[in-house]
Amino acid sequence: MLKKILITLSLITISSSVLAHEYKIGKLEIDHSYIRATTGTNVSAGFMTIENEGDQPDKLLSVTNVSFAKQVEIHETTMDNNVMKMRPLNQGLTIPAKSKVQLKPGSYHIMFMGLTGPIVKNKKYKASLNFEQSGSITIEFSAEEAKGHYQEKHKD
Repeated sequence: MLKKILITLSLITISSSVLAHEYKIGKLEIDHSYIRATTGTNVSAGFMTIENEGDQPDKLLSVTNVSFAKQVEIHETTMDNNVMKMRPLNQGLTIPAKSKVQLKPGSYHIMFMGLTGPIVKNKKYKASLNFEQSGSITIEFSAEEAKGHYQEKHKD
């Protein structure tokens, strides 16, 4: 019985670290990068948390080296008089010093447009994040299903 418990705990620990999708570049840590799985649409959104442990702000300038989409933009979603508006952040997304920025549904996100095929659940998709101070890093976005309120409002 103890052996089964230890094996289960080991698998949970391994699964948690695999699901974390953590990356580090300079003073930045990128956590849980994922992309929405799609059916019947040619756009998807990418999400993650970026933590800046440094004393100076940094800026996500662009996302490049994307083989699964023809165009990529960094976006912000806001509410204006009960109307959801999305706009590209052409100057990039600032990551303040000693702070975290969450790219999440209904907020900041990476918009992948002109998909070359569907985004398939559990598959991984590579892209390079380009920062003003820290440089570039290639990460993988793990494809996940849309969840909760966002899924109900934005069905593919």
